[in-house]
Amino acid sequence: MLLDEKVTENEIEGMVRLFLENVKSGIWRSQGWPAVWTDYAVSKLALNGHSKIMAKLFKGRELSVNCFCPGFTQTSMTGGKGKYTSQAAAEVATCIVLLPPEKLLTGKFYVGSTPGVYSNHLHCLVVHEKMRRAKT
Repeated sequence: MLLDEKVTENEIEGMVRLFLENVKSGIWRSQGWPAVWTDYAVSKLALNGHSKIMAKLFKGRELSVNCFCPGFTQTSMTGGKGKYTSQAAAEVATCIVLLPPEKLLTGKFYVGSTPGVYSNHLHCLVVHEKMRRAKT
């Protein structure tokens, strides 16, 4: 769904409605929905889809709309388990937000908490490295 450049709000909302109907009917497992953190996965799909639509809607209006997945982060949702601290994830998110307008794209999905993921964004890498060094 998210790979379709022409995805619509109606399609996204239809997918969410179908999921909810399948849950109410007790058939969601047999319908191919994610087995782990199912509600989270479906809500993220909807959020990412709507973000993609909003990015197109606001393109050229000095507003960037993006999604960010910090990776497996130590939060209450993960029971404190995870590869990254919430502080590290917040630093990368802050780095993305503070990119100069000419370097901050719109309609993108940023993945991970490691600087290497953002190799196209040199400014973000430099800022993140400075933050990391300041802590040591």
